[in-house]
Amino acid sequence: MSGGGAKGAAHIGVIKALEENGIPIDYVTGTSMGAIIGSLYATGYTPDEMLTLILSEEFGYWQTGTVEEEYSYYFSESNPTPEFARFSIDMTDSMQLRASFLPQSLVNPIQMNQAFMGLYAQATAKAGWNFDNLFVPFRSVSSDIYSKKAIIAKNGDLGDAVRASMSFPFVFQPIWKDSVPLFDGGIYDNFPVGPMKDAFSPDFIFGSSVSGGNAAKPSENLYSQLETMIMQKTEYEVAEEDGMMIQFRFPTVSLLDFQKAEELMEIGYNRTMAMMDSIKGRVTRRVSLEEVNQRRKTYKEGLPPLIFKNIYVTGVSEGQRKYIETQLHRDINQEFTIYDFKRAYFKMLTFSKIKEIIPHALYNRREGKFDLYLDVKMKDELTISFGGNISSHQANQLFLGLGYQHLGRLASEYNTNFQVGNSFSGIMLNSRIYLQTRVPMYVNVQGVYSNKRYSESQSLFYEDVVPAMIRQKELFLKLKFGFPFLYQAKSEIALGYGRLKDSYLQTNNILFPNARFDESWYKLFSGSLSLDRNTLDAKQYPIAGSQYFLIAQYVTGTENYKPGATSQLEAFKGNTHSWLQMKGRWHKYHTFNNRFNMGYLTEVVISSKNLMNNYTASVIQAPAFTPTPHSQIIFNEAFRANQYVAGGISPILKLSRLLHLRMDAYAFVPLYEIRKDEHFVPYYGKFIRSFEYMGETALVLQLPFASISVYANGYSYPRKNFNIGLNIGYLIFNPKMLD
Repeated sequence: MSGGGAKGAAHIGVIKALEENGIPIDYVTGTSMGAIIGSLYATGYTPDEMLTLILSEEFGYWQTGTVEEEYSYYFSESNPTPEFARFSIDMTDSMQLRASFLPQSLVNPIQMNQAFMGLYAQATAKAGWNFDNLFVPFRSVSSDIYSKKAIIAKNGDLGDAVRASMSFPFVFQPIWKDSVPLFDGGIYDNFPVGPMKDAFSPDFIFGSSVSGGNAAKPSENLYSQLETMIMQKTEYEVAEEDGMMIQFRFPTVSLLDFQKAEELMEIGYNRTMAMMDSIKGRVTRRVSLEEVNQRRKTYKEGLPPLIFKNIYVTGVSEGQRKYIETQLHRDINQEFTIYDFKRAYFKMLTFSKIKEIIPHALYNRREGKFDLYLDVKMKDELTISFGGNISSHQANQLFLGLGYQHLGRLASEYNTNFQVGNSFSGIMLNSRIYLQTRVPMYVNVQGVYSNKRYSESQSLFYEDVVPAMIRQKELFLKLKFGFPFLYQAKSEIALGYGRLKDSYLQTNNILFPNARFDESWYKLFSGSLSLDRNTLDAKQYPIAGSQYFLIAQYVTGTENYKPGATSQLEAFKGNTHSWLQMKGRWHKYHTFNNRFNMGYLTEVVISSKNLMNNYTASVIQAPAFTPTPHSQIIFNEAFRANQYVAGGISPILKLSRLLHLRMDAYAFVPLYEIRKDEHFVPYYGKFIRSFEYMGETALVLQLPFASISVYANGYSYPRKNFNIGLNIGYLIFNPKMLD
């Protein structure tokens, strides 16, 4: 069986047709996708089981390198930042700093490293590392690009052999053997007739080729162009005296079009059935499908259970080894399953100090269990990230981040980031240490300085009637204790102290040269308990996943005030405020089909907070409902309240894998609206007496490194408040003290 990426699903149909007609399959050889199909058959998979595997969500995770939701370890994930890209400076060599800008492969190997071990470990153990002892004897082909020759795998770890055979350059990382990287076998032998003859000398060879002859017409598809450049000429033929072959041509099927597997399998089946009379004329021996299935059943029943006992870790220090071993939770017999390993595996890789974990399962015949060998690659590097936002509005931002991680008996990370722009400037210092307690826990120290400005020129079509300019400054320090909650969530206990300062004008009816701002500043202590779960697929404009957030806060401190040019109020110091506040947020997306998703958002804030000295100060310090990027950079008093209920829906039309059109509609209901008299003295209105809404339509291109959006929106207040704009990047700011 030849290679050819997703086109290789046709091989499954060929096998199915041969089995159903009693044509014996005594040996299998394959290259690349042919090696995957061949190895699955050689380990006891039926054609229908192969198709089910290829069409499964799990197989999709393998080929994209994404981690399924049930194994994501939110507890260790870092907070989102507006970074576009990052690079690292390797500090392992004290004589030289080396920067790494590009990934080693387009597909993250995080999934395949563990998946191929779980897929092939039992068959490798039963065969005693000899591929002749599988359900049917098997050979695969990989390529040694340094010696420029094909490598035929006949023994060893079956998972490694198959991984090497399908490691298409640039797309997947190679498998290293004897200090040599092995790549896709199709580079030198994409149709392994020779290895079949050399290894098994069969009476009759049936060849199935889904490659060759497709490159006559140039393709615009990147993967097809890579295939044409990399693959050397292969003779796709089986000599008449040796057997027969079938040649498929799928010029419109790309390397990773696995969603077409069922259609391709049907084509393979039908084409083979059309040749069946000729095949039966050449092959006189018959083996019934019932006999094959019984032998397959017996083979599978003889596979040893994939239960692990001992762990051996290489590539790390003694402290790092102990840290890794403690992540694997064992049962009462000190054993663990492949599912236990997967959970620990993805959990460890969430901490990005660990660059890669390459697992191997070796069967310990004396104990009747598998030993787990982990080859761990660590990073000793400083990461530098940059990003921000380019906007047609007042939201042009530049972001720079620095980070370092350490792993010994304890894991720790240290980060700082800087933002500067015409809407927001700030710096954040963050350090987190993961403690090896019975219940996992981290201690997080966070220091933040933020300076946010709201200008009057936020709209294209109206003049502001809200305060003409507002400046908010925050400086605070928080100590947080984090705990995992149901694996995909986390809880935090936080203590904080901060100084907040607001500068504002009570009215915009003043000439700017005479504009002396009112100032309110606060010294606050806070304590909070929060619960957070986030599986949203993007940090801005998500279309899948969910977020649940709940926080209860107690805040106490003093308010101080100094009047400016637009105020007739008296200065004061030391007014005491104390309040309880709870905020809940539920954000979820449902997938209806390949083209349509629907999002839902609900947000509730309940507070015992008293009003501040004046109306503007009260509104500035009130929680704000800002569900869209644009709403985060404007000051709209109608969407601020100390108690409110808000929500909305987001119909999403998926135009392609990266492009979608969304229409967000939100409603905001303050439970008690903050009002003012003619002297700007604030007071609470009656219960639920106002209703506001906002809507936005956005065309979003979600690139791997940035979000590009063209949007048009409108607000119910002020009147005729419509905006259009463009954002390139992310509008993500430092956290606020009272978030």
